[in-house]
Amino acid sequence: MLWRARHDPAGMMPARPPMPPASRIGLAEVVAFGAGDMGFNIIWGLMLSYLAYFYTEICLLPVQMVGFMLMAARAASLVTDPAVGIWIDRRPAGRQALPLLRGGIVPFIVLVALAFLPLPHGWPVVVRGIGATIGYMALCVAYGVVNTAYGAMTSLISAGHDMRLRLATSRMVGATLGSLLVSIATLPMVDWLGHGDRQVGFALFMVVVACVVGGLLWLPSRFCHERVATDSGDMTVRARVAGLLANRGWRRLTGAMLLTMLGSTFLFGALVYDVRYVLHDSDHMAGWLLGTISLMVLVGCGMSLPLAARWGTAPVMRGGTLAAGGVLLVAYVLPARVEVIGVALALFGLCVGICNPVCFTLLAHCMDGDGFSGTHTVGLAWALNSTASKMAFDIGGSLLAGVLAVSGLVGGARMQSLHAQAGIHAGFLLVPAVLYLLAGGVVLRYFARQNPVEAVNSTASPPPT
Repeated sequence: MLWRARHDPAGMMPARPPMPPASRIGLAEVVAFGAGDMGFNIIWGLMLSYLAYFYTEICLLPVQMVGFMLMAARAASLVTDPAVGIWIDRRPAGRQALPLLRGGIVPFIVLVALAFLPLPHGWPVVVRGIGATIGYMALCVAYGVVNTAYGAMTSLISAGHDMRLRLATSRMVGATLGSLLVSIATLPMVDWLGHGDRQVGFALFMVVVACVVGGLLWLPSRFCHERVATDSGDMTVRARVAGLLANRGWRRLTGAMLLTMLGSTFLFGALVYDVRYVLHDSDHMAGWLLGTISLMVLVGCGMSLPLAARWGTAPVMRGGTLAAGGVLLVAYVLPARVEVIGVALALFGLCVGICNPVCFTLLAHCMDGDGFSGTHTVGLAWALNSTASKMAFDIGGSLLAGVLAVSGLVGGARMQSLHAQAGIHAGFLLVPAVLYLLAGGVVLRYFARQNPVEAVNSTASPPPT
């Protein structure tokens, strides 16, 4: 364990319910679990890398309106995500998250197609802004429902540290493949489907994406099983929240993840702008750079398990986070050239890939590390962690839109002023570097060093077959 368990007075912790019938976790289930995050990350990658671009360059909405839209959409998720988590915690053992995942797939993929449907330029900008906000809000709510259920499965499929690390690795490999697919296919497919008209191209492309994502999410809903029973007794919502907030490990890890997600939002959101207006290259170069990051994240995921076995999960996450921030900071002070940015983003992707599996493994473990809250609040913990990440995305998107507006970015223009270019480049590299270094500092300060012998014992089982 990375943190000491917090014990409540005698009589406060009810007996655990019976465990669901155990079944062997095979390779098909591990792969199916990873396919789910591939589907989610296709959508997340599109929102992270192309949402601001889509609304400002394709829909021609003012950047200030886009920033407000991102913040307004999160208000609904602040209510729905915790409600979903509490609902999962109150469900009977063995049927906590899967029913919600299965039932939410169809509404989610329908909203995916609708959210990227460009509204006619002839409509007043206010009408287009309201329509885009409603569509994006609905997508955020649907995403939160199915993604919270999926995230909770990390704790419900298995209680074993070794299997959780393998599930997290499969999940991150799937997520990376989703990001890679987005990076190399989005703009070429949009241009091909729309024959040069990106309004039409985005609409058709998102229909294809919705079908693919629906199939990927069906795999974990069909092949994954819940095996871990939780103490989903008659606790009040207030008691559940209080117990979770007392879990210092979860609280600190979530804070560090919030900072890194905020940094990633700046980096990926500003990438297309930086390539176009600072490096003076084509939009397709942005896709290749995104693909480079995804490939290196994949390599990093393969390195994560042996590094965790050697050094421990907490030190690996801490070192990788600090290294990612350092790489971006060095890239910012160097001349703005495609070769420099390409190498820096490749190293950044490698660091992120190393961190991701151990991060989600730590998150699952820290819930087990609390003798009271962890067994009662699995759903709520994953819901609030997901909410924090999405808040970071929307806050980051709004702040980035503000930086671009203050810098003088003119949407749809072929050239930008030197002041606008400086703001774009700072939002692309400097801000993420500072946030990653802060996150690494949080990890460095608060996370206890895991015993390497314990790490080896927790990850040395043979691979599933």
